[in-house]
Amino acid sequence: MSIIWSLIFVICIVFACISNEPSTVIDSITNSSKNAIENVVVIASMLIFWSGIFNILSNTSALSKLSKKMYNVFSFLFKKDEISEKSKEYISLNIASNILGVGNAATINSLNGIEELQKSNRNKERLNKSMVVFIALNTASMQIIPTSMISLRALYNSQNPEKIILPVIIVSFVSLIVSLISVNLLWRKNE
Repeated sequence: MSIIWSLIFVICIVFACISNEPSTVIDSITNSSKNAIENVVVIASMLIFWSGIFNILSNTSALSKLSKKMYNVFSFLFKKDEISEKSKEYISLNIASNILGVGNAATINSLNGIEELQKSNRNKERLNKSMVVFIALNTASMQIIPTSMISLRALYNSQNPEKIILPVIIVSFVSLIVSLISVNLLWRKNE
């Protein structure tokens, strides 16, 4: 891949020199680098903030109370014998992170959740249904407040950065329903 990007870069410089506008290439490189750094700062600040909030919650009893209440909403999706209290906590945190639109903060909780689900998995060579459902939930990423996208839209001077909330809710809800239906249909077919 680095060869392809290097080749594209060299071709751009050659064409800029041929067209007598090398300053355009320099300006483009400078602006692109500036934009990339701004994006990283915005996304990193959101990730740091929400990771800190979840870290604070994990050191209090609030997290276990929240995870129990949240887990009750979607407990019907999981098999009771395949899920431990610790995995319920990680699954709840993952879903809460996705609902708040900070999928990057959800990553560590999804990894920990799968690890906990694997501990109670009878067949270590194959995923159990609860693991597949959790992966589908995580991938569909039901969002109510897409904070990362709103902050990026605000960074690029969108007049209404929050206008994407309703479309994101609709799309993420539809993808969640389709993924859960698909998991259940395919699981029954394979059994």
